[in-house]
Amino acid sequence: MNRKLKIALAGLGLVAATGIGAGLVMAQGGGACEHGPHMMRGAWSGDFKAMADGRLERLHADLKLRTEQEAAWSDFHGTISSQAVRMGEKLKTWRDAAATSASVTTIDRLERAQKGFDDGRMALDQLTAATKRFYAALDKEQQARFDELTKRMSPGNRGWTGGPGRGA
Repeated sequence: MNRKLKIALAGLGLVAATGIGAGLVMAQGGGACEHGPHMMRGAWSGDFKAMADGRLERLHADLKLRTEQEAAWSDFHGTISSQAVRMGEKLKTWRDAAATSASVTTIDRLERAQKGFDDGRMALDQLTAATKRFYAALDKEQQARFDELTKRMSPGNRGWTGGPGRGA
């Protein structure tokens, strides 16, 4: 496998492994994305945090949170932000490892992949817990809006689900 393909697969694996965080990093109102087909440009440069922060700002504005919901938002925002930072660090680690992969054994690669899956599972558990706490603080209308804003690409679908003009 060439280096760029390895980096792309590692990045996609990290995004997929972080569940809702990936949805928030990628999602924008109505399922559209301001980057169009180049939405992952920032991710490939390793700037997951900036991408997540931008999406979180829009999500916060779209949800129109009340004062008593801000504490739950703070916890949720912090979890997503820290996961985005970790995703950037992981991408850098995978890039560095790919550069020296000529001397790495198959066992080393498999163990590194297993560690990546284990880390991804732990991240998903943290994101799920934070999302449940935040979601519980929302009213029914906000929950429906949150669901719509955080839809992810469905497996095997090249377009966003639920967005205007997109496969629903």
